[in-house]
Amino acid sequence: MHFDAQISSVPVDLSRLRFARPGAELFQLCGTTLASVVTDVNDEPQVEILKDIGMRLVEKCDGLPLGVKVMGGLLRQKSIRRTDWQNVLDDSLWSVSQMPKELNYAVYLSYEDLQPCLKPCFLHYSLLPRGTLFFADDIVGMWISEGFVHGTLRDLEEIGREYYDQLIQRNLIEPDKTYLDQVVCNMHDIVRSFAHSVFRDEALIAHNSKIGIDKLKSQKFFRLSLESKGSEQHDLEWCSLQTQTSLRTLILVGNIKIKPGDSFLSLSSLRTLHLDSVNIDAIAESLYQLKHLRYLSIENCNTSKLPEDIGKLKFLQYISLSGCQSLANLPSSIGLLQDLRFLRLDRTNVSVIPREFSGLTSLRKLYGFLAHMDCDHCSLEELGPLSQLTDLHISFLENVASSSSAIQAKLGGKKRLRYLSLSCTSRLRDDGLLVNEEEGIPEKAKRQIKEVFDELCPPLGLEHLRIEGYFGERLPGWMMTKAVTPLQSLRILRMDDLACCTELPSGLSQLPCLELLQIVRAPAIKRVGLEFLQPSNHVGVAFPRLQKLRFEEMVEWEEWVWEEQVKGMPILEVLVLQMCKLRRVPPGLAFHAMALKKLCIYDVKNLRYLENFASVVHLDLFRNTDLERISNLPKLQKLLIVMCPEMKVLEGMPALQRLNLEDYDMETVPRYLQDVNPRHLLLDCSLSLLTSIAAGKSGPEWHKFSHIQQVKAYATDEGIPRKRYVTYRRDPFRFETNISGSAIAQARNRRMWLTYFQTCPIEDEWLTGYDTTRSRRTWFPYNKICPIEEWLVERRTSADKRLPLCLRFRWHAYGHLIFWLRGRACLHCSEAARVAAPSNQWTEAQGLACTRWRINGLTALQQQKGRPRS
Repeated sequence: MHFDAQISSVPVDLSRLRFARPGAELFQLCGTTLASVVTDVNDEPQVEILKDIGMRLVEKCDGLPLGVKVMGGLLRQKSIRRTDWQNVLDDSLWSVSQMPKELNYAVYLSYEDLQPCLKPCFLHYSLLPRGTLFFADDIVGMWISEGFVHGTLRDLEEIGREYYDQLIQRNLIEPDKTYLDQVVCNMHDIVRSFAHSVFRDEALIAHNSKIGIDKLKSQKFFRLSLESKGSEQHDLEWCSLQTQTSLRTLILVGNIKIKPGDSFLSLSSLRTLHLDSVNIDAIAESLYQLKHLRYLSIENCNTSKLPEDIGKLKFLQYISLSGCQSLANLPSSIGLLQDLRFLRLDRTNVSVIPREFSGLTSLRKLYGFLAHMDCDHCSLEELGPLSQLTDLHISFLENVASSSSAIQAKLGGKKRLRYLSLSCTSRLRDDGLLVNEEEGIPEKAKRQIKEVFDELCPPLGLEHLRIEGYFGERLPGWMMTKAVTPLQSLRILRMDDLACCTELPSGLSQLPCLELLQIVRAPAIKRVGLEFLQPSNHVGVAFPRLQKLRFEEMVEWEEWVWEEQVKGMPILEVLVLQMCKLRRVPPGLAFHAMALKKLCIYDVKNLRYLENFASVVHLDLFRNTDLERISNLPKLQKLLIVMCPEMKVLEGMPALQRLNLEDYDMETVPRYLQDVNPRHLLLDCSLSLLTSIAAGKSGPEWHKFSHIQQVKAYATDEGIPRKRYVTYRRDPFRFETNISGSAIAQARNRRMWLTYFQTCPIEDEWLTGYDTTRSRRTWFPYNKICPIEEWLVERRTSADKRLPLCLRFRWHAYGHLIFWLRGRACLHCSEAARVAAPSNQWTEAQGLACTRWRINGLTALQQQKGRPRS
């Protein structure tokens, strides 16, 4: 399976479907989409043939997004023939009268179309509490334990994963895209409700609700899924489960009261037991009573021990103890579990692996295996006989004393191994630098860890490799140019916390199947040179299959060398650069990565411009403090700019549709908005700027965004995010805000004084000791006293003291120019409200800003000459 593969969903405009029943135009759109989703998008004749049936199917789904998606998943399983589509349209299930209104006919139709082996898997998935994380391995393990997965020639895990993928293809479950390889999925509430209705009285499902709990006393169920995590609505007691003697599946998440005398004795029919955040220490010793148990998951519990006689559970196939941090030891009898196929020990405090561990010869997946020394014995030796392993995670490899111990693990001989994770304890702080930066890491320790890793060479079929906490100066020899043969099948490579590595391995660029490369926290790397891009001998291009590339928290990285003549990354789709000092994005990347669709640049210092990415459609920029210019991105459709204060130029973006701008320190709307024409602008800013925007056509920001079709601007107020808003639509015109008119008026007055300071061309120091904050606070020309009057009254000083030059000049000149200025105005004051251009000239333009100043000066002059006051 390809990592992070796209789900088979129908790309309809869900925003249009969500708010209203679709009209003829939208039905036509969705009908065309249904036709195209199962055919070649460029096969227009085929789309036209199927479009009318597609429109009628959309109408059958009531235009609901979920129904359309599930219908698309169903049609994918059919031949691309009109007859097959017509059969779906004419299916009698559309007319079932017993279907509750809240359920969906499309889901019902899709369920009935499932193969018999998939139906119980689909129903079982609906038992999982939606707020709890389950991985594909957990779900497939449950299915195997329940007897839903059958096969002889292939591993049951492989077959179960195929079932899981088929549910994805039908859109009955949807992958969480934050996880690789679709290992986490979610089920829509409507789909879940449908599955629950099919279960009827076979299962009791109560997630943070009292509903149905009382049935435990009167009814017997085969399956229970109970969640009380974070809920105080009811107190579930273990004794209430004692009557469920026919129970096969128990999923329990959260609080349950366990009293002395409680045990597992009455639940002896259980096959699947999943406990999360449950305090079961008091009854853990009675686990051996579950004679038919296949699946045991005790996660995030305070369990400090497992029963010594756990070896008696001879049918046990799956054990997960993840997050049980009180667990320090494994019972030695665990080696007797001949059928055990899965064991997870990560996030526990297990410090010793029993020597009988090598008896688990049926193990397929092993996570959190602890590397440690016990006198002359190394726990890695226990891995030698485990030849069936497909997934292996080894931790604390810094404990291994010699490379000879690593040889005993016999990794190269595990021909079925597909996933390998090798980890040491990280030597890096949260800021990405060494914990003991001054002392560093001893040279002996660096050499020893490299020798150990050199002997952990994986087999040829490895597809996913992860290296964490490695502190050697050079990566293992089997990752170098002349020795990349073991990695010829590698699809995913992730390397985290490389404390001392000074360069990246030169052989990576020649891996023919590599799809994802991720490097996180490598503080010793300052330069990525041409050796990183050595072309493959077979195809003459570096990284021929790479689709995603992530360089994150390489805090000292400054230079990436890649000139245009070096070919590489022809199908790269996603690039992420985060927390580094990169001065420029190399021109070779922009020139050759012609499939690049999404570019994310976060916290990159020193980067001043970004240009010439001809294929990028989505660009995210976050806290790039030196970035000034973005240009020539002709296909860019979505742009996100967050806290990039030096940004001045956006140009060459004719296809831009959406611009999201977030910066709470902005004093004005950026002028670069006038150089682009997105259809939608989303702005998150300070309340003061939002108030200025709320002034609309009479405000100083209007001309910067008025050309945009749709604008939504928000600000936080009283600690509530996005409490205040302004929305604007250009055609047809609409302007709305929940900011009051009085707040807009007050903001206008504040802007006038602020603009006066910003536009005054003559700068000088202020009066010594004068409170400029108070001056700004009292200078409102229309309703406050003149600041010169205040200075005369308070300071009794002459004009040659340290006043601003423009005010000093006016003061001296006023006695001579007062009559000439009658009916005239100072440009800086009168034009402030209209955002005047800087100027130090006097003008005859009419204005009121200096009226009181002129009247007071005129009165004083007339009194000096003994004239009556006018």
